[in-house]
Amino acid sequence: MIAPLNYPSFDQARYFPALDGLRALAVTLVMCNHLSAPVPAWLHGYLGVEIFFVLSGFLITTLLLRERLDHGRVSLAGFYLRRFFRIVPVYFLTIALYYVAVRVLDDDLKAAQFDVALPWLLTFMREYAPAAAGNVMGHAWTLGVEEKFYLLWPLLLIALYPFQRRGLVLLALISVAALVLVGPLARAYAGLLTGVLLALGIGAATRPGRLPAVPQFVLLMFAALAYLLVGVDPAFDPLFGAAMALLMGSLLLRTSLLRQLLEHPWLVFVGRRSYSMYLIHVLAANAVSQLAPPALNSHWLVALAGTFAISLAGASVLYVVVEKPCIRFGRTLAARAAQAPRAASAESAAPLRD
Repeated sequence: MIAPLNYPSFDQARYFPALDGLRALAVTLVMCNHLSAPVPAWLHGYLGVEIFFVLSGFLITTLLLRERLDHGRVSLAGFYLRRFFRIVPVYFLTIALYYVAVRVLDDDLKAAQFDVALPWLLTFMREYAPAAAGNVMGHAWTLGVEEKFYLLWPLLLIALYPFQRRGLVLLALISVAALVLVGPLARAYAGLLTGVLLALGIGAATRPGRLPAVPQFVLLMFAALAYLLVGVDPAFDPLFGAAMALLMGSLLLRTSLLRQLLEHPWLVFVGRRSYSMYLIHVLAANAVSQLAPPALNSHWLVALAGTFAISLAGASVLYVVVEKPCIRFGRTLAARAAQAPRAASAESAAPLRD
C-alpha cells in the first residue's frame, strides 16, 4: 500500500532531514568528479551539482512563499542578509585557504592563475573567468550561478505573486529567455528553475488528491533511467533534474523507507556540513594525491575515502567556527531589518536550510 500524500505535515514542518541526507549524497558524488585517480565511467560526479541546484531552487522558493503567506510580505533586506551571512564569510575564508595553499606549494603557474581568477572569485563571477585563470577554484562557478539566482528570483516572485495565469506565462517566458541567453550555463539555471517549479507545485496542491501518489519505486526507477541517459548524452541533465525534483516531492510529502534512510543521523551530519565540504573538497583531493602512496592513490575508492575524510574534518571545523555563528548573526540582522523577531526566532529554532 502506498503511503498517502500528507500536505498538512509538509506545511507544518520547518526542517526536512531527508534533504540533508540528499546533500550528503550529492557532495560525495561531486567529489568523484575531482579525484586524481580515474573513476568508473558510470560515475557522473557533476550530477551532484544538479541535485544541489534543484534543492536550492525548491528551498529558497518555499522559504519566500511561507514568509509571504505568514506575514503578508517578503522582507528583501532580511532575505539578502540571511543569504549573505550563510554564503559569503566561509566562502571568502576558503578563497584565503586556497591562496595559502598555492603559495605553500610554490607553484608559479598556479599562483599566476590564482591572481587572474581572484577578481572573478571575489565577485561571484567565476563562471565567466578567462582561460588564463586555469582551474583554480573552478568549482566556484556554481556559487556564481546561485548568487545571481538569489539576487533576482525574490524580486520576480514578489512581482508575480500570487502567480495567476498571466504571471505564470511571464515566468515561463523569462525562464526561456534566461536559458537561451545563458548558453552553456543553461542546465544550471534549469536545475534551479526545476526546484522553483517543485515548490510552486507543492504549494498549489494544498488538498490530498491534487497530485497523483506515484509509488516511490517508480520515481526511483525514473531517476535511475535519467542518470543512465546522462551517460549517453549530457543533454539529458534537465531530465535528471526533473526526476530528482519528483523524488524530492515524494520524500517531503510521505513517509517511506527511503526517507528514513536519508534521515539517518550520519547522513544528516554530513549534509549539514556539505556546503563547506563542497568549498574545500578540491583542496582535500589535491592533498590526498600529494600525500597518499601511489599504489593506494591509484584506486578511486581509496582516493574518495581520503578526500571525504579530510573534507569532512575541515568542514566540521568551519561549520562550528564560521558557518553557525555567521548564520545566527545574519538571522539577528534580518530580524531587525524585517522587524519580525517572532519569525526569526521560529526560523532559528527549526529552519528550512539551504
